[in-house]
Amino acid sequence: IENEKMVVEGGGSSGLAALLPGGKLDRADLKGKNIVIPLCGGNIDTTVLGRVMDRGMAADHRLVRFTTTVSDRAGGIANFTKILAEVGASIKDIYHERAWLFTNVDQTQIKVVCELQGKEHAVRVKDALCNAGYKLQWLEMQDTKT
Repeated sequence: IENEKMVVEGGGSSGLAALLPGGKLDRADLKGKNIVIPLCGGNIDTTVLGRVMDRGMAADHRLVRFTTTVSDRAGGIANFTKILAEVGASIKDIYHERAWLFTNVDQTQIKVVCELQGKEHAVRVKDALCNAGYKLQWLEMQDTKT
């Protein structure tokens, strides 16, 4: 979507799938030849498309999630978000939890989802927050290949 500005539904890409390694048309006599494959159909549910895009962004470290504990006094979350703004992170979602914690009553746990520019930006965000004294639980995307 980002590079080609196109959406192809699953059935519309079956010709390409057949030519990929292990596909039915993955044959030696076709290697090195120019082959035309029609890619068609843009019938995809918008909520599914959104999930696909989010997963792609997470895989590229452009969508990250983490938890940390901040002061539950006035300005606690504001101070935290100021650091995120200073390093160019865009908060997509933030949720704070007060009741089910085993910390001091003047603290709250926040769960944050941020949009970033990639892995190097994620490192800068982590460093800035850690240098400010926040202990992060950075939640990486799980690799399902293993």
